[in-house]
Amino acid sequence: MPEFLDRRLAAAADERILLLYKSLECGLSRSCAMNLLCFLFFLSLQAADSPAMPAAAGVYYLQDELNWIRLQPAPVAEMKIKGMDLFIDSGGFFDLQTKIVCRGAKAAVRISAPKPTFFIREISSSQDAMLVRLVQKKDKRVFQTSPSNATVQNRRGFKKEDVRSVVVTEYPDHSFSMVPEENLKPGEYLLVFGNAGTGFDFGID
Repeated sequence: MPEFLDRRLAAAADERILLLYKSLECGLSRSCAMNLLCFLFFLSLQAADSPAMPAAAGVYYLQDELNWIRLQPAPVAEMKIKGMDLFIDSGGFFDLQTKIVCRGAKAAVRISAPKPTFFIREISSSQDAMLVRLVQKKDKRVFQTSPSNATVQNRRGFKKEDVRSVVVTEYPDHSFSMVPEENLKPGEYLLVFGNAGTGFDFGID
């Protein structure tokens, strides 16, 4: 493969195109290979306009289609469990509620796009990823979980009205991206991966 094309494809971070070319290169006639080469180069030019996926582990969002910005864990200030004694005494008959409080009325990270793209590497499985809206208070943000709300898709038991549907795209290296299925209204949100007590917060303005 010509060096300039190899560099351009690498810059575009499109491994699928690169693998496709290498797998077909030896078996094609020269004319077919040249046609495929031109087509792949055209695709690489388009892909090169997008920033490469982050290599380091973390949770990121795509800012203005130009840069990946890393999200930080939400500042959890308090976690309260309500009804534990009654839950135990009743053998689980009565409901158990967990209330989690994040410091501050707003997240430090503000996003203007109503359907931001997130990228996750080495944090969790895509099957555990959820997007939850937080209830905004004067100086804090809160959300609740309960076993009675738990489903296959909502194993942590978030309130149904707080959960936002997402579209997930998985990649061969087990990283994945996620986008809200619908535009997010202005407010405070949390990306959660498995443990409800740990998440990554952001706000939509």
